[in-house]
Amino acid sequence: MLACAGAPGSDDGGTTEATGPADTTGPSTTIGVTTSATGADGTTIGTAASETGPAADSTGTTTGGPAGPDVDVSDPQLYEFELDPLELDPTVVDNIELQYAHLDTRAAPLGKLVFFLSGFTNTPSSWRDHGRQIAGWGFHVVEPHYNNRWDCGGVGGTCNTDTRWEALTGEDSSSVIVASRADSAEGRVVTILRHLAEAHPGGDWGWYLDGDNNLRHEHVIIAGISHGASSSGLFATRRPFSRVVMHSGGWWEVPDDTVTPVDVWYGLAHTDDEQYDGIRSAWEAAGMLGVPTTIDGAEPPYGDARQLITSVPNGYPHCSVCVSPDSPIEGDAYVFDPAWRTMYGAGPLE
Repeated sequence: MLACAGAPGSDDGGTTEATGPADTTGPSTTIGVTTSATGADGTTIGTAASETGPAADSTGTTTGGPAGPDVDVSDPQLYEFELDPLELDPTVVDNIELQYAHLDTRAAPLGKLVFFLSGFTNTPSSWRDHGRQIAGWGFHVVEPHYNNRWDCGGVGGTCNTDTRWEALTGEDSSSVIVASRADSAEGRVVTILRHLAEAHPGGDWGWYLDGDNNLRHEHVIIAGISHGASSSGLFATRRPFSRVVMHSGGWWEVPDDTVTPVDVWYGLAHTDDEQYDGIRSAWEAAGMLGVPTTIDGAEPPYGDARQLITSVPNGYPHCSVCVSPDSPIEGDAYVFDPAWRTMYGAGPLE
């Protein structure tokens, strides 16, 4: 199993951040859970809880409403939140690296939350720049830390499925790991949204939760890379997500009654990835629509293809298909940006 963002195959969590065209202009604010931060204009900002929420009048400073989150866009900028799991919930015992959330109010809010799962052994910091990129199209984005470092070894049987499910939901289904609800990926995202609903009311993060503090899955895109892509596929068979986006990965055990239909499953893989054949086989086994279709030299939406492939040369193909140090750049844009927009349903760059 390959790791990303750090050295290939490493288990250091991949701490190298991408450098590229994303989020290099315009104001931004990074806000911690309890510490102050400095905005792009030099203003000192307290915790996100001190920010103002959507205006109650009709001044035109908010978007959304009953059909979508009510986002305050009166001060357009990228909001980025560094979220310490222990500060959000002192009961957690595992996976305690910083988590991230992103919302870019320079883009029109799309009313969808992207729930992004990191690859094998990666921490959320590995994919922070990918989160910024997605937020730049108008999505709310969350990147939880969860148990993605397990290995079934010689256990066999249903270990792969059972262990993924426990890591995702906290349900006691695995003999390999012990993950409480608070330490699960889904539990972490619920906790993050509950916190941000109070800490950043201008983002209306709580819109993605129902009255019982469960995710409103129909407004959530589940996405991930490598190990996280496979987990996204499994998750989608049992939760009714809006869309599934799999970078360098796939899931093959898709029942006929999968609750997220395969016609909203999208994948991107590199032909030079050593896992390419396995990824293709997983897509085929899942029943994903269409055939592998190259994005190279083609225009989105690539014939409405779901199985997207590329052969653009780069240093580490497996990780290049998300924003990473190996993602190819042309001019001031990522080469794969049109494909990413297509998979996430963001629409073309105007």
